[in-house]
Amino acid sequence: MKDVQHLLRVAVLFVAAVIGFLAIRHLLVPETFGKYGHYRAASVDEIAALPMHYAGEAACKRCHSQQAADKAKSSHKHIACESCHGALLAHVENPKSDTKPRRPKEAEMRAFCGRCHAKSVSKPAKFPQVDLAVHNPDAPCNMCHQPHQPM
Repeated sequence: MKDVQHLLRVAVLFVAAVIGFLAIRHLLVPETFGKYGHYRAASVDEIAALPMHYAGEAACKRCHSQQAADKAKSSHKHIACESCHGALLAHVENPKSDTKPRRPKEAEMRAFCGRCHAKSVSKPAKFPQVDLAVHNPDAPCNMCHQPHQPM
C-alpha cells in the first residue's frame, strides 16, 4: 500500500503538469493559429499591410529597356534586377529622388559577384564558379565580364 501512494503522487503530478501545459498553451496560442496550416492566419493580413520596398522587374524594364534586353539574352536572365541593385520601389515612384539603383563599387565587386560565383562544393557542377583567390585576384569582375551580359 505504501508503494501505491508514491505512484499515485507521481501520477497526480504528471496529470497536473499535462493539464497545466494544456491550459497555458490554450492561453498563449493565437486564435487564428492552425486555420490554414501551421502558422497564424492573421499574419497574412499583417504582412500584406507592411510597406512595400520592391518594385518588380517589369517596373525596371519600362525605363531601362536596353539593360533589360541585354540581360534577357544572358545567363543572368532569371536573376531579378533588385537582387543586385537593391529594393527600388522608391526609385520607381520618384526617379528623380536620391534613391538610385545600387551599383557595386569596383573595390567591392569581387565580393559582390562572389556571393553567387565563389567556388563551393555545395553548388551544382555546371554553375559558373571561380576561385576568387586565383582568378584575376587584382582585377574587378566587371573589367572582363559585363554584369548584364557576363559571358
